[in-house]
Amino acid sequence: MKRHVIQAIGFVFAGALISPLPAQTFTKDVAPIFQKHCQSCHHEGTVAPMSLITYKDSRPWARAIKERVLMRDMPPWHLDKSVGIRRYKNDILLNDGEIDIIVKWVGGGAHEGPPADMTKPQTFASQAEWVIGKRDRRVTTNDFTM
Repeated sequence: MKRHVIQAIGFVFAGALISPLPAQTFTKDVAPIFQKHCQSCHHEGTVAPMSLITYKDSRPWARAIKERVLMRDMPPWHLDKSVGIRRYKNDILLNDGEIDIIVKWVGGGAHEGPPADMTKPQTFASQAEWVIGKRDRRVTTNDFTM
């Protein structure tokens, strides 16, 4: 009896190993991440060196994007979240799941995906306008020397 159980488990396990993983696509999986974390800087007329609004904009940079998000260089966030305030309202850092999606997208060939899956593009205020919004807290300190 034990022999049959082991064979059945081995069959299911082997089947799980050869099942293909669903492919990540730009339109369905990556564009929403870019909209949430990247496009506020990576669009036409900003300091960022390239736009990440469309697939056509983003595809040439896929390997570089993968490298920078794995090193956690992008998006930039220079506050130390291990001390003091640890949660920020406007924190743009990617979580591990979002990084994994980008890595799988690049590793799987950086495919575009069906245009119907693309979310509505964001619009951005002109650079002359204040875009951060109303502050929710003001912190002051005594003068100090760095």
